[in-house]
Amino acid sequence: MEFNLIAQKIVWQVNSANNIILVTHQQPDADALGSLSAMSQWLNDLGKKHLKFCLDQPPNNLEWLLDFQPLTTDFSEVLKQDFDLAIVLDSGDLKYAGVESIFSKLKQKPFLINIDHHQTNQNFGDLNLVDKSASSTTEVIYHFFKAIDFSLTPKIGNALLAGLVGDTYNFTNPNTTKKSLAAVSDLMNDGALLPRVVTSVLKNKTLETLQVWGKALARLNFNSDFQMVSTIVTQDDLPAGLPLAEATDGVANLLNNIGGIKAALVLQQESNGVIKGSLRTNDDLIDVSLLAKILGGGGHRKAAGFKIKGKLVQEKNGQWQIV
Repeated sequence: MEFNLIAQKIVWQVNSANNIILVTHQQPDADALGSLSAMSQWLNDLGKKHLKFCLDQPPNNLEWLLDFQPLTTDFSEVLKQDFDLAIVLDSGDLKYAGVESIFSKLKQKPFLINIDHHQTNQNFGDLNLVDKSASSTTEVIYHFFKAIDFSLTPKIGNALLAGLVGDTYNFTNPNTTKKSLAAVSDLMNDGALLPRVVTSVLKNKTLETLQVWGKALARLNFNSDFQMVSTIVTQDDLPAGLPLAEATDGVANLLNNIGGIKAALVLQQESNGVIKGSLRTNDDLIDVSLLAKILGGGGHRKAAGFKIKGKLVQEKNGQWQIV
């Protein structure tokens, strides 16, 4: 279905709705939060009542995207309300969004709009605005706003720009296209501040974070058969109070810069008996999203992730195993 036609259908659904829930994925990154912020500002402009939901609060460096206001993370707050429209952002499926079980318990099933850019998106919505060629979900939303002639403020521009910067890793990842750079130029013309956004999204590493990175780099392993580097991060590596997602954000992209490799893998031990894997590649012949999908995850050809049950254990010989 044509992009502009879907955009107009979304506008009709929003105008018809009385109570809307905006959802983005757990452990939200700049693209997730930028998408949530931009859509929330649009709904505010329309005078539409809505709730912003995510399983996790944003990292400190990205709180400005939501005006330093906390997100709703409590299931019970969602179940207390009746929503006639749900807009899920930057999520390949409802499980990744963290609301699969919540939505099944709602008294009234809301009309579901799915806005995303992931290659493995399942088109799970009643209405799907999914552009798998886009660098980020904020790029999709940028084109959505253009399609409906919505004038962008500098504040919305900064939110959209944050997602573009984050998902392209400052326009260095292979998903950077002429369309994404043209969007950035247009956003800057509308008042978005690229240096401020880049500083917030990428130039935010603390001493404690870099010490965790040092431990990850010390464990680097090269598999010559697959020309792949891998490393792990455990809970024991983290100083008190530093969330795993914040500590490891950017490690996989860093490893992807190593010359002479075809792919990079970072395994992270979460606190609930789950191992999170992040895959990256710059090789045009490799699609890491296919491997991630086999393991229950998803993503893009060049960047993907998954979660599996297990624990990372170091054996006496120093090798690490998944048990």
